[in-house]
Amino acid sequence: MRFLTLAHRWMGVILCLFFACWFISGAILIYHPFPSLSQSDRFASSSRVDLTKIKVSPQEAVKISGSVELDRLRLIDLEGRPVYVFHRIDNKILTLDAQNGNRIPPVQKNVAGKIAEKFSQRPALKIEGPLDYDQWIVPNRYDPYRPFYRVSLEDEKHTTLYVSTQTGEILQKTTVSQRTWNYLGAVVHWIYPTVLRKNWAMWDQVVWWLSLLAVLTAVAGLELGATNLRGSEKQKGFTSPYKGWLRFHHYLGLIAGIFVLAWIFSGWLSMDHGRIFSKPNAEPDQIKKFRSITIKQAAENIPLEALQALGKYSEVEIFAVGGNPFVVSRNSAESKLFKPSSLRSLSLTTITDSEYVDAVRRVWSEVGLKSIENPTESDIYGNLREGSLPRNTLRIILDDPIKTWVHIDRDSGKIVSIMDRSRRQYRWLFNALHSLDIPGLANRRPIWDILILVLLGFGFLFSITSVTIGVKRLFKQ
Repeated sequence: MRFLTLAHRWMGVILCLFFACWFISGAILIYHPFPSLSQSDRFASSSRVDLTKIKVSPQEAVKISGSVELDRLRLIDLEGRPVYVFHRIDNKILTLDAQNGNRIPPVQKNVAGKIAEKFSQRPALKIEGPLDYDQWIVPNRYDPYRPFYRVSLEDEKHTTLYVSTQTGEILQKTTVSQRTWNYLGAVVHWIYPTVLRKNWAMWDQVVWWLSLLAVLTAVAGLELGATNLRGSEKQKGFTSPYKGWLRFHHYLGLIAGIFVLAWIFSGWLSMDHGRIFSKPNAEPDQIKKFRSITIKQAAENIPLEALQALGKYSEVEIFAVGGNPFVVSRNSAESKLFKPSSLRSLSLTTITDSEYVDAVRRVWSEVGLKSIENPTESDIYGNLREGSLPRNTLRIILDDPIKTWVHIDRDSGKIVSIMDRSRRQYRWLFNALHSLDIPGLANRRPIWDILILVLLGFGFLFSITSVTIGVKRLFKQ
């Protein structure tokens, strides 16, 4: 018990400020999420690619791109030119001019400014960069597009746009309000300062171990709190042996300790990344089997004349499912799916559920199929406060020992998640505990808001007692 007391005391001194910051920043993060530019918003303001200007066929373009395997192949507009964007399997991007096949050099500063002004319909005040990282482009999804130009606009919201030097696309947008709130919210809550987060492996280790120490500290505190609650001879019931702030900390810990532990534990699980529970992402080999042909092979089946006849869209992508090539065109309001119907044309089509099932069978050939479902808005595994499935999702349930569910986005033709028994357990241990994502509660506003803010308030108050005790201990007051 003496060792447990000393361990809890000094770990608490080290971590008490983290506890307090996690609770107050968590409340901020609920109403001010980390900035992001949605695909629909990006498409709504981006220039549409004029496919009639394409002179280089997809077949010729993939030959020029080299031998590296592709993960994606898109067509977008870059300053009035149609360009092919090759997303290589090594996480690098190659951009080719679709008019002459030449490689597009990195976007220059003056061009980035023009792109930002056209996108926003506002004049650019300042253009900085190119820069690899800043606070609002540290997530890994921006890695292939680095470096970026940061363009500050002349508007009342002090908007900043981030233009990729690789593709000329605007992939992030922030306002002064978002930046201010997120320095207090997401940056604190996720321990997300640029200097640490830009090194994902280091950030992952730091946050994982720090969170684990916080879990052990909370467990030790609950054990000590229950053990040191003793009966009193003068009054009925139990009482604390401590005085002053320690007594307040003891009593409040007995009340708030359970949900403090639940939040710290579920927060630690947010950094699991396959350490304990399965990952939701399809592995590269599974994606290959699902497609059955490479992206390059799919592109070789798309005729130039057919692309030229499609019209104008914000983005066009060539992909494959179950050995068949497809083309999807996207605007802010809709997407259309096409397949080759002859050597010179594409026809509107849909991918049937049976085709998706056949593609999934190619991946999981050794197990049977149990059933298929269309997750609804009330689906407890698909409609979440964090990490919801796309609206047009097909769920294919396999008949294997770990009860695997394969989720496919019908609009993109891609596997969006794989959820086995382990991943469904994670849903309850993380989503339910960390954000009270509980059926019957999560969508009942403002009841959910009141409950979570009250609990966060208790957690913050409890953490403040820890801070006070820690300061007194360090300065021996």
